[in-house]
Amino acid sequence: MREVPLSLNSKAFLEEVLRQGLRPDARETYDYRNIQIDFGSKWGHAEVILGQTRVLARVSALVEKPPVMRPSEGSLLFFVCFSPMASAKFTGNRTDFSTVVTRLLERTIKETRVIDTESLCIVSGEKVINLRVDLTLLDFAGNVIDASCIAAMAALSHFRRPDFVVNGEEVTVFTEKDRDPIPLSVLHIPITCTIGFAGEKILVDPSEEEESVMDGFVSIATNTHHEICYIYMGGGVTLTPALVSKCCEISSLKTQEISAQITSCLTKDATARKTSEAAEIEASKPTAISSISLQEKMDKMLVEDRTNVCETMETDDQVESAQYGSITIRYIDETETLDSGGVGTVQEKETKEPTKLATISTPEKKESFPGF
Repeated sequence: MREVPLSLNSKAFLEEVLRQGLRPDARETYDYRNIQIDFGSKWGHAEVILGQTRVLARVSALVEKPPVMRPSEGSLLFFVCFSPMASAKFTGNRTDFSTVVTRLLERTIKETRVIDTESLCIVSGEKVINLRVDLTLLDFAGNVIDASCIAAMAALSHFRRPDFVVNGEEVTVFTEKDRDPIPLSVLHIPITCTIGFAGEKILVDPSEEEESVMDGFVSIATNTHHEICYIYMGGGVTLTPALVSKCCEISSLKTQEISAQITSCLTKDATARKTSEAAEIEASKPTAISSISLQEKMDKMLVEDRTNVCETMETDDQVESAQYGSITIRYIDETETLDSGGVGTVQEKETKEPTKLATISTPEKKESFPGF
């Protein structure tokens, strides 16, 4: 990684701010920058934004033949790419610092057996599932080690491997459409916490400006069980046992907070996926045919035949009628009876409120033929 030196005024300003016990972005000593975790539409895609540092992680799986030394275990590989588009400090995709980050992720995640690799075995000595984690740095603003570790753990926790069935010598690997994929067996969640040192000042999650003036740093990986997984020291700073113990306590507390945030984001993503699937299923169902009332049918007829004009309601004793074009509707009380001539005779009414029934009468149409 190529160092981009600060100007003398900027360096003097940062040193004076740190000497007074302050930080350039107004954070407290043990505060992290804002962490945002987003998951893609595909399984195993995660983007982590730490302050202004952005890292994209993508997990993929391949069915391959295992090595002879470990015939019943899958593998986990990491590939870190630091593009010059992220920062002018990087001259190529593969830099010395990217090699350091790759090695740190391998010792933190792979060598501590975060993933149960034996569960990736399909047929011992013949076929296993090999996992590959690709991390790409999109924007650099300091502390890329923690951002890469968070992105890798979020992507592995979000990834789903394909389901398979072994029937004798025949192996059937199902696609996502045939069967729901299966999550990986994650045994624990280690998270790195990088702490910088500028004189006697401790800087948790150092930014790009703070990294340019600090004397050294230490990255401590701890899991949710308060176990130390890995410690990496950079720079020429000398640490006392008491300072190392203090840094381990800080790392353990930050690991609990970040792992809880990863779990919360995974739960929200699972809920959003279920809601989306339910909406797609509901949209694919045929629309039920609803019954239409008499009044709605009549209104629809009036809309279709715009020449018809609805006349006013006429009331004659207890017989109400309405004219809709060529159709006459008569509303008759339930207490009435119709004779053969269609005239209602009023009988003794009951105590209950009469309900009105509707009868439709249409005049007969005579057809005429030419020549008759």
